[in-house]
Amino acid sequence: MKITHPGDRQPYRKDIVVILIVFLLSRVLSALFGIHLGYEALFTYWQYLDVTTLQHNLLRGLWYDHAQPPFFNLILGLVLKTSGNSAPIVFAALLKCISLANCFLLLAILRRLIPTNVASGASALTGSLVRHAPLLITLVYLLSPALIILESELFYTTFNTMLLLIGAYFILRLQDRVSADAGRGSRPWKTVAGIFLPLIILCYTRSMYHIIWIVAVGVCLLFVFKKSIAFKPLLTISIISTLLVSSWYLKNYIIFGQFSTSSWLGMNFARTVFHDHPTKDSTYISTIEPFSPLHYYHAFADTTHRATYAGLDDRDLLTAGKNNYDTLMNLNHVDYLGISQQYMTASKAYLKQHPGGYLKVVLQSSIMFFAPATRYPYAEEAAQKIKYYDLVYSFNLSQLTSGKGPRRIALTLSAIPKFFVYLYVFYLLGMDIYRRKKISPLNLFIVCTIGYVFATSSLVEHYENMRFRYEIEPLFLVLLGQALLLAKPFKTIFNTSSALNHVLK
Repeated sequence: MKITHPGDRQPYRKDIVVILIVFLLSRVLSALFGIHLGYEALFTYWQYLDVTTLQHNLLRGLWYDHAQPPFFNLILGLVLKTSGNSAPIVFAALLKCISLANCFLLLAILRRLIPTNVASGASALTGSLVRHAPLLITLVYLLSPALIILESELFYTTFNTMLLLIGAYFILRLQDRVSADAGRGSRPWKTVAGIFLPLIILCYTRSMYHIIWIVAVGVCLLFVFKKSIAFKPLLTISIISTLLVSSWYLKNYIIFGQFSTSSWLGMNFARTVFHDHPTKDSTYISTIEPFSPLHYYHAFADTTHRATYAGLDDRDLLTAGKNNYDTLMNLNHVDYLGISQQYMTASKAYLKQHPGGYLKVVLQSSIMFFAPATRYPYAEEAAQKIKYYDLVYSFNLSQLTSGKGPRRIALTLSAIPKFFVYLYVFYLLGMDIYRRKKISPLNLFIVCTIGYVFATSSLVEHYENMRFRYEIEPLFLVLLGQALLLAKPFKTIFNTSSALNHVLK
């Protein structure tokens, strides 16, 4: 795998050593502060099947899971089946390896994008900063409190990041190959497959990455490569990818009557629509907090259809609790199919009558998108263990507050620096796109993905989209690395060579 500019192998090896040393030291230090794998998530998180199902009835459980796409539950089940009592150690090691892989992928992409040669008139300090920019940006990601905490959560956040980075890496390879071949050579089937395979897995891992997203990615790539030898492979594999993703939607439609990979959309949407606007009339389902235990919905749940699913996977489809605990909700129960639909109906009705209230929540969510990811509800306890590091590194002012009102103000203030960094980077790249009248395939993929995640999380999710942003943060860091080439004083350094035109072509 080519990951450096020609003649630059030795500095890359030094970067690898630096990353390994810093990663090892930082993770040992974080462990001393009490940040360890939250293995209990395997038993308590709503997204996961019953542990007995994962261990002994995995394929059946995956097939009849209407609440979540199957891939991460598949990983959980395979680890449990193969590692037995050592599963906590295996999961911890796996998540650490994923974080390292993300760092290496980010470094590889940045080293392909940021030239190492500088103009002769540049100062030694500036030249050194430019040459080491890929490593420095990677270390910013590696040392972030959010990564340290989220890699200790038994969840798919960093796994999804890895899939996006793999896709981005292969888009960059395709971009470079098409430019080098200039219409000659064999068609890049393997490279195109390397783009879409991780994106397919991503759609099978998290429902937010909808079939619409992978179709949009395919259309964007077809547009920018329409006159190249990559067009035919892109067209063929994008169609195959769409069919593979849609097959799970079709399966859920046939079995459960819902063309989706998750039946929770109505409950997710209601949590946003009715946030700060609770209904007081108990005849409406909106009086109940979404994702509540099943017995709360006795007046709304239609139990007549349970017989239809009897005998298929009773543990996951017909049991109110999970893991032999009545207090742990089983949100894969078939009653939640109708409950979620009722929430969606109630949300649409409320939205028509009170659009202003919904838009206010969307605005709040849009601001929270830029807040520190350590404010993600399931990260708060771990974040307290490194609160001063988080305060300084992430500008997380909420570490100094308590109470709902002061915390909201602190989170809003904490989001401001990140917002302006995003704004400045997009301004620099936008002006460059306007000047050149073109955008690179990699940047188009990144911009579309960031825009999609921002819009989706702000419209449908509330108070979790700072984690959604962090999931795509390395993609933004790739844009940041390119924006450095357009910002003073670095722009002056690179304008004296052809490097800038090569990177932003």
